[in-house]
Formats: sequence, structure tokens, C-alpha cells
Amino acid sequence: MPKWFPLDEEMKELSAMLEGEVSGWPGVSKKNMFGYQGLYRNGTIFAALPRSRAMKSPRALMLKFENASPTILNSLEKDSRVDTVSGMSAARWFFFELDEASAMKDALGWLSRAYDAAKK
Repeated sequence: MPKWFPLDEEMKELSAMLEGEVSGWPGVSKKNMFGYQGLYRNGTIFAALPRSRAMKSPRALMLKFENASPTILNSLEKDSRVDTVSGMSAARWFFFELDEASAMKDALGWLSRAYDAAKK
């Protein structure tokens, strides 16, 4: 069973800002799931943003790369803020550590890549 972390107010705000941005992308829908906001592209999940609690750390959002290219998988491996949790890498779930507000641009970049991978 994974450890759950409560979110601070700053992370709740950052997560809400990311959700607001991504919600306007074509084909995006949302569902509440286990303290997260699941993000879907035409019915395929591509990310989960923490709302009230988080796995791995209180600053981690989740990215799903079911059909990622080798180039994307290589980029995930090279980004020190990206990690997996035991048992979830086989399911292609990755965690992006939103270490500071300035990482928002990078978080949006990873969300965009996950969104693109969900269309295949």
C-alpha cells in the first residue's frame, strides 16, 4: 500500500492552476479519483493531479504514458524530477515532482506530452 501525503495550500493552488490550463485542451474530461483529479483525453487517462493528498511526495503529480515513444521514455528517464513508484512503472505511471512554482512550465510540458501520447 503506498504512503499518502497531505497537500499544502500552495500545492493545491498549483494543481488547480494546472487543471485549469489542461481543462481547455480538446477532448479533455475529468474525474475525481482517490484524492486526485484524473485527466482524460477522449476517455484515455493521461494524468492525475493531486487535490487533497498525493502518493510518493506531497509535491508529485502523476503522468500516464501508455503509448509513449522511446524518445519520450528516454526523456522521462533523464529528468531528475520524474520517478516511478514500485509496481506502477509496468503500468506506465510516472511521478513529476513539482519542486517549486517555477517548475509549472515543465509540468505543463510533461502534461502535454502525456496528453499527446494518449491519442495513439
